Amino acid sequence: MRHVQRFITLAVLAAGCGATPPTAPDAGPDANQPLPTTPGSVGSFTGAGGHRGEGSVTLTVEGQRARLEFGSNFSVSEVPGPFVYLNTTNDPNTGAPLRVSELQRNAGSQIYTFLVPAGVRYTWVLVWCDPFNVPVAEAPIPPTP
Repeated sequence: MRHVQRFITLAVLAAGCGATPPTAPDAGPDANQPLPTTPGSVGSFTGAGGHRGEGSVTLTVEGQRARLEFGSNFSVSEVPGPFVYLNTTNDPNTGAPLRVSELQRNAGSQIYTFLVPAGVRYTWVLVWCDPFNVPVAEAPIPPTP
């Protein structure tokens, strides 16, 4: 059975070979100012693209400073090259995507602080497999201020 699962995994990975990752701009570096403290937009991850995903996420934006916090219950499937995105759609190839960072780890609490462009109202937090340009997990959130 393990050989069949391994073959299926390799076949799925091979099918994505040559995919171009999203062309989203990278988030700006943190400006070393106090972190946002206002209540944030809260969401829950679900798996996407046949992958496993779960756990809470909170996005807080004040001006152009942002804090993205994954809860201790966060967990996603292991994939090559996972990146965290914010977007106005659940696909970083459309909308107004922003590549936040490479995913720190596949489970547990993690915090990202960064600068965001003015005027964008994000409604999705995504974990995306960049090398194969496929979704891993998604969390809808109320629109950011």
